[in-house]
Amino acid sequence: MPIFKLKNEIDNIESAILVPAAKTTLEMEAHLECWLENSPWAIAQEPLLIIGRQTSAYQEEASTIFPDLLGLDKDGNIVVIELKKGRTPRDVVAQLLEYAAWANDLSDEKINDIFTHYNGAENEKSLEKLFIETFETDDFPSLNQRLRLFIAAEEITPTVSKVCRFLRQVHGVDVTCLQFNVFQTEAGDVLVNSEAIVGLEDIVNPKKVVTQRWGGEKSAKQIVRENVDEFLGGDKNKVFTPKDINQLIIKKYPSFNKTTVGCQITSDSVNHTSRHHYPGGEDLYWWLEKGKYRLYNPEKDKKVI
Repeated sequence: MPIFKLKNEIDNIESAILVPAAKTTLEMEAHLECWLENSPWAIAQEPLLIIGRQTSAYQEEASTIFPDLLGLDKDGNIVVIELKKGRTPRDVVAQLLEYAAWANDLSDEKINDIFTHYNGAENEKSLEKLFIETFETDDFPSLNQRLRLFIAAEEITPTVSKVCRFLRQVHGVDVTCLQFNVFQTEAGDVLVNSEAIVGLEDIVNPKKVVTQRWGGEKSAKQIVRENVDEFLGGDKNKVFTPKDINQLIIKKYPSFNKTTVGCQITSDSVNHTSRHHYPGGEDLYWWLEKGKYRLYNPEKDKKVI
């Protein structure tokens, strides 16, 4: 998929033209691994906490495998990410499933060991503390209840996409294939384009039960905003916390994932320190301090770009 830069030589936006950006010759796999490690939102379009990179995974036959990136999502599920330069080889699916078989057996103790090794033993923040900070939640969930698998490459081949779609829709494997391309403008700006080749389909388990994200008539954003307004009762200066909003939402929507609330509020907070990890957020709330917010007032609040 080509990427275009809007070029406007005169002060008239309507006269601008679209200039295609050229693909770069950057070492895709090495750079992409660093970029995704630093910006995990780009992997799943939601917050992720990276806990390992090139983690040593020992198999029964004493061989060693190294998943490129290992992380946790807001529900404590293990996220395994495999990156490939160029076209995906046919054996990438087998490689990913090998990682999945290893990750599936990880105990809480082992997950904490992986995190400590990755984050540095001298770092005082525990996995639980960093998880709570990252996802702005009051609860630390049970870990590794489910696996989420990702393949990221410059080109996802039809064979790989067909097999992954089969695993996802017939056998209930939560696998996503992402295609990344890097472009560079004449001015030297580097642009990265991502496209989900597999992953937008519902996940169907072997018993034919469909597993979906929140799929109510109202979006998660709308539900959170309505309940924030209800909690505030018209007082635009009143302070609220994700926990306050959770208590209202769960009464109406018992199946609503409560960790979604903190992430949605963060996404829509103008000045939150992690705002850049949440593309698509609206200017709705103003972050006061950890876990505390009020409505955004553009007349007195200085927006942070």
